[in-house]
Amino acid sequence: MTNIYDIRDFGAIGDGVFNCTDALQKAIDKCSADGGGTVLVSSGKYLFYPLRLKSDIRLEIAWDAVLLAGTDPQLYPEVQENPYWKVGYALRNNRRYVMYGEGISHVAICGQGKIDFQGLHFVHVDESLKPFHGHWKRKHDQLIPGRSLFFVGCKDVRLEDLTLVDTAGWFTWFLDCEDVLVRGVTMKADLRMPNSDGIHLGSCRNVVISDCNLTNGDDCIIVRSMQEQFDEPKPCENVTVTNCILQSSCLCIRFGWTHDYLMRNCTFSNLVIRESNVAIGVTSPRIKEIDQRDPPRYPDTPKPYPEVKPFAVENLLFTNIVSETRNYFFGITLTDNEAVDYVRDIAFRGVHAICGRYPMITALPEHHVSDIEFTDCVLEMKPSEHSSNQDGFKIDESMRLSYAENVTFNNFRIKKTF
Repeated sequence: MTNIYDIRDFGAIGDGVFNCTDALQKAIDKCSADGGGTVLVSSGKYLFYPLRLKSDIRLEIAWDAVLLAGTDPQLYPEVQENPYWKVGYALRNNRRYVMYGEGISHVAICGQGKIDFQGLHFVHVDESLKPFHGHWKRKHDQLIPGRSLFFVGCKDVRLEDLTLVDTAGWFTWFLDCEDVLVRGVTMKADLRMPNSDGIHLGSCRNVVISDCNLTNGDDCIIVRSMQEQFDEPKPCENVTVTNCILQSSCLCIRFGWTHDYLMRNCTFSNLVIRESNVAIGVTSPRIKEIDQRDPPRYPDTPKPYPEVKPFAVENLLFTNIVSETRNYFFGITLTDNEAVDYVRDIAFRGVHAICGRYPMITALPEHHVSDIEFTDCVLEMKPSEHSSNQDGFKIDESMRLSYAENVTFNNFRIKKTF
């Protein structure tokens, strides 16, 4: 019989006012120490501050229960030095979290309840700013829980049947994790909320994401192979995403960033992309040596910087996708001042995309971009303010494919609706 640890038995009061942090943490610690079981968040609204997750626990949030993250930034501690990652290279120099697991295994957060991160308290809300026209300004980059659910060096992690709302930073960050399942999760942020990423995968292996509904002011699903956080680079590989609805003010699906390593073997199927900026992108921006947030380049960033290996992407498959974007459906943008090994073997099959711009590839010969396939794809060009110039609505006359080899079009159609 599964052991059940009701947080009310540890002193929690579900009135939305009483600070239940100690009660929640005691229940988590006791459950793990006893060999594992379920930590139950029963009916009610429970105010809390950062929690440390442990192995062999199932944090179950009942359908009529809410975990309410506190709004005092001083009560969110920073992650300290540890064997799992180099905290000095935390993105945006932010090490704060709402829930954190480090080197743990067999852990789940589930149930049909809600976690409300109350992120609006950490930004200057400007209702005059319309969605897709910019982001609100954060009150501070460091005095903010930059990651809501944060797992580092963990195995067998599950998020299931949850509703997560109003994150102050990224909803999730899985860093160097293995065997991850995110299923039936709703993440909802205002489209003007800065850096409200959905599911952020950094150097993870064996990930399944399914049946999720994500609305994010930043990217929805991010696949990256970060290097500076580790002694040795680790690929991000074997990722499957299916049966999801996505909406983003930035990119719904993004591969890569500056100083990333190898990303490979990923499939995306049966997706609906609601009105967004960009659907899918492979990106490696220019590196700046100072005042850069990702990878971090601040005066107190550790030096010397670790040597990094070249950026690389291969074996991506996208099937059965319906999409509407103000900008392009798919793009590859690679910098001219960072090593890129290759970007290759990317296939799109069964796509109907309404978009404001044509797909584009911006690369150099030495980037070795090759073997891009479009089969049974319909692009319906529909101009928006993101694809116009000062004279009015105007979109590119054709696709721009700079230095891409073996690009194949099978039953590829373009429809113009202007």
